[in-house]
Amino acid sequence: MSGHTRGIIVKKKTRIVQLVALFICIAAPALPSSESITIIRVDGGEYLPLDEMLPRCGIEHSFDMVAQKGKLYRKNHYAVYGVGLPIVLIDGSLYKSSAAVRRQGGRVLLPLDTGQEVARSLNPELGLARRGDALVVERRGGETVPDQKIEKRRPGPRDRISFIVIDAGHGGKDPGAVGKGGLREKDITLRVARLLEKRIRTRLAGVRVYMTRGDDRFIELSARTVIANRLLKKNENGIFLSIHVNSSLSSRISGHETFFLSQNPTNEEARNTAALENNVVVLEDRTKGKSGHDDVDYIEAMMITTQIQKESSALAASVQEGMAKKNRVFSSRGVKKADFYVLRGVLMPAALVEIGYISNAKEAGYLKKDSHREAVAEGISQGVELFIKNYNSLIRVN
Repeated sequence: MSGHTRGIIVKKKTRIVQLVALFICIAAPALPSSESITIIRVDGGEYLPLDEMLPRCGIEHSFDMVAQKGKLYRKNHYAVYGVGLPIVLIDGSLYKSSAAVRRQGGRVLLPLDTGQEVARSLNPELGLARRGDALVVERRGGETVPDQKIEKRRPGPRDRISFIVIDAGHGGKDPGAVGKGGLREKDITLRVARLLEKRIRTRLAGVRVYMTRGDDRFIELSARTVIANRLLKKNENGIFLSIHVNSSLSSRISGHETFFLSQNPTNEEARNTAALENNVVVLEDRTKGKSGHDDVDYIEAMMITTQIQKESSALAASVQEGMAKKNRVFSSRGVKKADFYVLRGVLMPAALVEIGYISNAKEAGYLKKDSHREAVAEGISQGVELFIKNYNSLIRVN
């Protein structure tokens, strides 16, 4: 066989191989690229596995196995999530989903819409496109890529108040402040919380009411926050109210006051009140690992947003106004701010109500009376109704 003939045969074989390869590429079903993330279906919902998201989106991750909370970060962007919660804090703004973050087989699964929002926010250079049961990740050389239209839920007066969480302070092995004759804060707060629950159900039809405790039991402060946050979801917001009774070294101090969360207390007295209520952490179970209150990274990331703080301030003012109208015996001590553990991480308007001083003999006597507790509950419920009316009016304006 001549060299010329052999050359022709080699060229024909090469051409045939090329045609076969082209045919396979055209005829074979499209497979997820190496930059795709599998979409997993669980209980009717769609989720993105975090272990696949991290390398494809260039995101770093830290996870607290004890607290079941994680932090995602890239450059100057971050996102914080909690397993079982339908909300994620992204760069100080809330994103709400209709589904909660899950763990399955050791994997963290983000709801599909949440995963997309996290990926776009932490790495805006990415393009995301769904192809069947995969989310394809594309990089466009540093250029921000427009994505599918996915509804964003940023903080602001957009989601109607759909539920209220009433937190009766202390309980179980934690009696709270104790007055003369063995009068215990935990008993007063539970009675007032129950009265408040009934009044809100009557006054605010259509608003769901939940109690963190309906009997004499001990609940850790961080668990009370989780109870409230689990109820948040897309298109719904809530209110968190924690009921307490104050105490002072001076038996002459009396009156009611309402607080909202701030790391900068109004004054030294407000700081002392927060310290008194925060003392319950010494009773919390440390055998399971470090306390959530010691997780500095998480607390920093979950710092209350400016919008929520403004709403909480307005809620506290409305509640205080309502109590002042119904309680003519003891004076209003106004609205104050302080760093209460029970309000940390509550991702909705929240206030802590000190309904009176158990250390004042006269006021303690009134706190024992059903009529006074009913007046206190009525005042708080009126304040809540006023706040919701004003809040929902802003929704209509927007």
